Amino acid sequence: MDTTTVVLILGGFIGTALLVVFLVSRMMSAYTSEIYHLMKSTREEKPSPPAPVSAPSRNVAKEIAKPQKGPQAVNEEELVKKLREVLNERMAKILDEAKGKKMRLLTLLDFARGYALGYVSEDDYNAFLVKVLAELDEFKRLWLMKFPSKKDKEQLELMMSYVAKAKLPVSVKTKDKGIITLTHEEALIRITEYLNNAISILDALIERAGESPAITPLEVKLSQEVQKLQEKVKRLEARIEQMSM
Repeated sequence: MDTTTVVLILGGFIGTALLVVFLVSRMMSAYTSEIYHLMKSTREEKPSPPAPVSAPSRNVAKEIAKPQKGPQAVNEEELVKKLREVLNERMAKILDEAKGKKMRLLTLLDFARGYALGYVSEDDYNAFLVKVLAELDEFKRLWLMKFPSKKDKEQLELMMSYVAKAKLPVSVKTKDKGIITLTHEEALIRITEYLNNAISILDALIERAGESPAITPLEVKLSQEVQKLQEKVKRLEARIEQMSM
């Protein structure tokens, strides 16, 4: 292969990389305000202490534990009725919860893009990722209350494992150099892959429940464009690797 061909291929790779940075920068401009707002809330939020269990609640629990008659039995029935109403109302909104968690994963992807551009620190990104994982764990329990399926449980756990893999720093194992830590741009590509896999699982669950997983046409279009650019970069990387052998 002559020098001109090599230069053209390298020029194409550099041009593609610049195009990726340009498109990501445009997408980041639409999300900058949300990112800084979430960064601020992540730093300022503190876990609130659990509410103390009041004596009347313990008394109600004792009353439920044994059969009652008269007015006390009526109180027990009212308590059960209210409990069922709360559970039914929460589970009736499970698809809204699922779409909300998809939006959180997309926001986490925005944090990753901000990290690649130098707007978000590694600590801030990881703090938000941990927060999203906690929300997904709560969502998993709620989903399984509504759809108690072993397959759904496995898929939800797989989804959470993909999100956990997206924690920084991102490292890969190589044959020659052992374990290496990826650069900001390389980490973004790997994180995008992990989060897209998690979103795909969430989309499949929503579709199986009978609703469309799409949030907005713009979100779908941007996701498709990013996937196309990733595939193009991978093809160029493969060609360069073959040239270097």
